[in-house]
Amino acid sequence: MIATPTLPRLFLELFWQLTILLVPAFFVTVMPPPLALLTVLFFGLLMGIAARLGFLSVGRGCARLMVGAVFGLGFSLGRVLFEYWGILIAIVVIIGGLACVSKWERRLGLVSDPVKGPSAWGGSEPQLTPEGEPIRTFNHGEIAMGGPTYCDYLFPDGVLLQGLGASSVFSSDGRYFAAPVPSRQSWGLVVLDRQQRRIYRCDNSEFWELDTLDLNSLSGRHSPLVDNSVRQTRIDELLQTASAADLVPVADLWLEPGWYPDDIAHTFERRSADGQQCLVGNVVLPPTFRDLPQPLEPLRSPRYAISVNGQPSGLLMAADTALVWGTNHRALVCRAQEQTGHPGGDRYWLWQVDQGWRALPSPWVKSDAEPSFYWHDVVGLDEHHARIGSYLDYPRPSLGRYGYRLDSIHSDTEIQAGHDAQGRLQVAGFQLTRMSIAMPLDSQGRRGESFIETQPMLDGACAHLIWLCDNSEGLGAYRCQIGDWQLPGRWLLDHRVSDCGRYLALLPFADSMTVATHAAVVDVKARCLLEGPSMWVARLLDFRNGLLSLAAITGRLDQDLNGSALQRFNVPAPQIGGDPSFFHSDEHSRLFYNTVELRVSDSQLCSVTPWRLADRPQAATAEGDFIQPSPEQRDAAWLFGSDTEYADSWVRANTPRLGGYLLTASGCALTDLAPSMIWSPDGRYLALTRMATDVTELCGSYRGWQLLLLDVQEHSLRVHAQWLGNRPLFEGFDDEQVHVRCFERDWEAEDDEDPGSVHSLSLSLLLQLPTEQLICLDGFWLSASQAHLAPHWRALALPAISHFEHKSL
Repeated sequence: MIATPTLPRLFLELFWQLTILLVPAFFVTVMPPPLALLTVLFFGLLMGIAARLGFLSVGRGCARLMVGAVFGLGFSLGRVLFEYWGILIAIVVIIGGLACVSKWERRLGLVSDPVKGPSAWGGSEPQLTPEGEPIRTFNHGEIAMGGPTYCDYLFPDGVLLQGLGASSVFSSDGRYFAAPVPSRQSWGLVVLDRQQRRIYRCDNSEFWELDTLDLNSLSGRHSPLVDNSVRQTRIDELLQTASAADLVPVADLWLEPGWYPDDIAHTFERRSADGQQCLVGNVVLPPTFRDLPQPLEPLRSPRYAISVNGQPSGLLMAADTALVWGTNHRALVCRAQEQTGHPGGDRYWLWQVDQGWRALPSPWVKSDAEPSFYWHDVVGLDEHHARIGSYLDYPRPSLGRYGYRLDSIHSDTEIQAGHDAQGRLQVAGFQLTRMSIAMPLDSQGRRGESFIETQPMLDGACAHLIWLCDNSEGLGAYRCQIGDWQLPGRWLLDHRVSDCGRYLALLPFADSMTVATHAAVVDVKARCLLEGPSMWVARLLDFRNGLLSLAAITGRLDQDLNGSALQRFNVPAPQIGGDPSFFHSDEHSRLFYNTVELRVSDSQLCSVTPWRLADRPQAATAEGDFIQPSPEQRDAAWLFGSDTEYADSWVRANTPRLGGYLLTASGCALTDLAPSMIWSPDGRYLALTRMATDVTELCGSYRGWQLLLLDVQEHSLRVHAQWLGNRPLFEGFDDEQVHVRCFERDWEAEDDEDPGSVHSLSLSLLLQLPTEQLICLDGFWLSASQAHLAPHWRALALPAISHFEHKSL
């Protein structure tokens, strides 16, 4: 390693550098400008003579003196020319003179550009060995978005190194190859001895980019994002402290121990339940690995040649592929591919004792208009049908409970499943709607030959959805049958079994429509059909705790408008039975999807109000719309439309909400509020909070909470001048003070141990704050800056607080 200079030596070197710069600058400054110019030229001449005679160190010393003289020339001009334009000329002379010195140094060969190796961000990885043979790089990736890259290197002799950085170099004699190992935490360094096929992993995080590797040392740089400072180390010291391992020969590759699967099974067998039939698989490896797109793929996902009862099949399958024996133990179905390499990859294959192997067609013919779903593993086989496991996607609205598209989710996830007393979101796991495709063994692969079997319900019963026809929009009409009970009517493919297994939610089929006109629920136990209220239903979402969630279309919003809680759409959906073209794609507007809940109770399917009644102050992380009445029920506050700062569909239970809209029964309408609020005992004052994400007054923070005081009797608003702490939670409001608890963090941990601290604000002092008088427009009291929103407030449906209005102050 390079010796670190002592502190006195550093001071001495700094003093010397300043001396050779300041001394000529001082003496040249006191000279007349013509003589100063001659001095500069003299030092330039000395540089040229020293360089011609080979005295490079003397030439570099003269260059430093010339730099000082250039500054002196500029100061000399500034001393003679007193006007402001003279100072400008002096600055120009200094800048131009320094540029000339630099150019003269390079022309004389006194300085050279530093040698820089490949970038850590990729694009210049070595493509050839020092011997001129090609190197293959693949599996490129980034350690972070836009961060340094890594890749795999395959050398012509079969050495495969994985996950190394892009800035790699060979030693000058070609024996060693070195590359950093990018990481989010501590970087590493790898050195390959190509002669001995030995790899060294060095405990060195200093090198991000490598420049040169000679017989003695490795040179590079650390973190171009920070200072790009030079690093250098001796190669022998580096290898002595590294962990070394000899590469292992695997087929025609040389691999690092532990970087490849070495425990693959060479054979497996699967017997029928009665033990009479036996499928055996023997691993098949290619003769060469180097030429494969992924050289290690045969080891990571090995394929096996299968035979049944000793008879070869000519098929290859993976050891973990689902394989199902028939109920009579004389047949099986699995996924496999022909050894000759069928272009379609894996297919479903049927084996029967008397008939041998036969390829089955794809089990389902998709329609783009129907819900997205996939199928994969075989789950059952009887004398007439093979059953293929499948699932429906989860069509989550793009902005949580509403949105302007339905995101197609193809994995189990988390969803909103209720609220605690303070409005915090309760999260539950969501499982996709499982089902199976029952494919006839004699299927020709035509649409409608297979039918859908739902997941089991009460007593293990499954509903069968049997295709009948498609409408003009490509949606299929299905007959629904549960045992010997055939439901009246025709239904869509979309369905959902309730968590208790008693109910099955369906959507009725309609000619020339892409959406349903209502939802229906089958009560399997009571053997009856419940129909919900009329609405335009796009998809079923969830069915738990007796609540059926739907994605309903309630309107369209023009593309040039931004949706808000006051204006989710500007074109309402037509009445049931209206023009179906409303739901077609339109480049000028987008459909608005709203989550609607229906409750199953007393043999009815009734709508659930989209808001909840809060009997206590809500947390700053409270989710959803709610009404908080005043203590004596004389007024009420309805908060709606609040969301996280991300405003997306992800469940963020511990993140504060902001941007909410407030309407009181007494007509006060405010915007941009957080959920935390509390009424005064007499219901005259309402303490509110507002969350700002662009606060610059707070040191080390970018967000803050404000306290506001609304007087619903005088229709006025006061804003507290000081910022509150994080996530304010009101704990009391008496005749004298407002009590609010604030926390250290602005987000709430699941195992939160932050008790916070309570602050008491004097009501009398709050009432002395500057007052903003609200103005009355169309019966709503608005801030003057929000007067333009009056039409939107007027158009808002007000079912939530209408029953409080006759008690308002």
